[in-house]
Amino acid sequence: MPSDLVPTARELLDALGSNTWTDGRADRLVEAFAAQIGRATPAESREALATLASGLNALDPEPAGVTSRIVGAMIESGHDPQPARAAMLGALQTTLPACASLVDEARAEVGEPAADLDLNDDAIDTWLADQLAHAINEAAGKRPAALEAWQRLHEIWPGAIALLSVDPPARAEARELAPVAERIEEVHEAAGWLRAMLTVLDDEPYVAIEPSSGIGVVGRMTGIVENFQLSTLLMDEFPRDEPRVSNAAVAVARGSGPQQIDENVTGAWNLFTYGALTPDGTLPDPSDFAYSDTWIWNEGMPADIPALDGHRVILLDVAPNPRTWPAQRMFLKLPARLTAELLDDDAVAEWLAKIQAAASAATR
Repeated sequence: MPSDLVPTARELLDALGSNTWTDGRADRLVEAFAAQIGRATPAESREALATLASGLNALDPEPAGVTSRIVGAMIESGHDPQPARAAMLGALQTTLPACASLVDEARAEVGEPAADLDLNDDAIDTWLADQLAHAINEAAGKRPAALEAWQRLHEIWPGAIALLSVDPPARAEARELAPVAERIEEVHEAAGWLRAMLTVLDDEPYVAIEPSSGIGVVGRMTGIVENFQLSTLLMDEFPRDEPRVSNAAVAVARGSGPQQIDENVTGAWNLFTYGALTPDGTLPDPSDFAYSDTWIWNEGMPADIPALDGHRVILLDVAPNPRTWPAQRMFLKLPARLTAELLDDDAVAEWLAKIQAAASAATR
C-alpha cells in the first residue's frame, strides 16, 4: 500500500511557497513527513526527495533552507542523493557566482588602505574587514538579486554538504566552483566549507617516499579533506614495525568511526613537496625557512600538493619535535580512503631520480 510521503512532500512544498508558511502549517507537515518516511518505498522516497529539492531554487531563501535541511537529513540517513543532485548543484551554480560578483564589487569599492593610515597589521586587517562588510551591505542594497543569492546560499549550504559528501559525481560536476567559493570564504560562512568539500580529490594517484630509509609507497587517495587527515592515514598505511596511530584515530580519519574522539594524534614526519629534495638526495632541515615553500602544511589540503608525472609527491622526514592534532575529520558523512603499495628498491630509486631532476629544474 503506497504511503502518503509524496503527497505530503507536495503539500509541504506548497505550504513553504505560500505567504503564510510561518503559520504552523509547514511545521505540522514536516512532522507528518518525518513520521511517514520510514514506511515509504525507495521509489516514493526518491520522488519525495526530488519534489522537495525543487524548492531549493523556486522558494524564497528561508523556506528553501527548510527544504535543504530535510533533503540533507534524508541523504545523511541513507536515501539516494541522485534525485536532489540537479537542483542542489543548480542552486550552487546560481548563488556562488552571484555572491562572488557582489564581493568583487565591494572589494573594488574599498580599495587599498591609504599609505598614511597609522595602524599596525592586525588593525589594518580589522579595518579592511569592517570596510568590506560595509561595502557588501551597501552593494547588496542596490542589487536585490545578489542579496537573495547571498541569503539563499546561507540557507542551503548544509544540505549541499550532505549531498556532496556521499555523491562523488556531484563533487566532480561542481568542482569548478571551488575557486569561486574561495573568493568569498572570508566573508560568507558557507564558502569555506564548500571550497573544502569541492577541493577534495577522488581516486588521485600519489607517491610517498622517505629518502633517509629508501622506503616508498604508491597508491591513490579519495575523500581526504585536509593534510591532518592525510598524515593520519599515511602513518597507518606506510610500512612500520609498530603502530604509529591508534585504530580508533584511523577509523575517525577514514569516516568509519565517529567524527571526533577524545584523543590526539602525534605526527611521525615532516612532509615536503618534491621541490625539497636537495642535490645530495636528502631533505633540508625543517627549520630552514629557505625551503618553507616546499613544506606540506597539515592545515593545507591534498590538492595543494604539487604533482609529478600525475602523482601527488610526498617526501617524508622524521619529525624532530612532536606535533599533535585532535583525532577528528571535517565532514561527518564523507568517507576517506588511502591505498598504499610498497615500492621495490628499483622503483624508489627511479622515483627519487625523477624527483631530484624536477627539483633541480625548478631552482634554475
